[in-house]
Amino acid sequence: MRTAETYSPAEISAVTGASVRAVYKAMGERLPRGLSVQRDHQHYLTRWGAVCFVIDREMPKDVPVAVRRQLYTTILQRQSSARVQHDRGILSYVVDVKAVADRVDGDLARYRDAMDLIVEDETIQGGAATFRGTRILVHYIADLLAQGADEAELREDYPRLTPAMLAAASVYARAHPRRGRPKAPAWRKGLAAGGTGKQRGA
Repeated sequence: MRTAETYSPAEISAVTGASVRAVYKAMGERLPRGLSVQRDHQHYLTRWGAVCFVIDREMPKDVPVAVRRQLYTTILQRQSSARVQHDRGILSYVVDVKAVADRVDGDLARYRDAMDLIVEDETIQGGAATFRGTRILVHYIADLLAQGADEAELREDYPRLTPAMLAAASVYARAHPRRGRPKAPAWRKGLAAGGTGKQRGA
């Protein structure tokens, strides 16, 4: 993994299952400087920031904030996947950083693979997210899945959809929430994504 990569709170939320609010809370209260960067007034977690966020989620609730921050500072300073230990009086906290880093790297790699299936091209559907090589709107499919649409039937209606695309739709929708009030999808009402008549095999 390229350590220069950064991830928005929404992307980390999509990958880890934590709420966006939980990501921001950890960034503001428990993750030390250096684990995040700011661009255009938006904060992003680095790869090690993502690793420390997952560690923070899995750490027992009673571990003090000061101990957490010291552990994460040590991880940031070492920039390596080693075991980290912090002693505090009679208590000793040990984190298997390598195990968490390997898991996070795998999850982020799968996230990037899913995003590679999606494009935002101004010449297609007005620049809205579509699956690569199609005109099928990603948010539309994500809405249908969220409402309980059957994956097999979706693939029958849209033969170019693959299982990987269906999985990517929900991940993309979580990481890139649509702004404003979403339109109610026209599931089973004869309207296709981006059109006014049902189109099979869009």
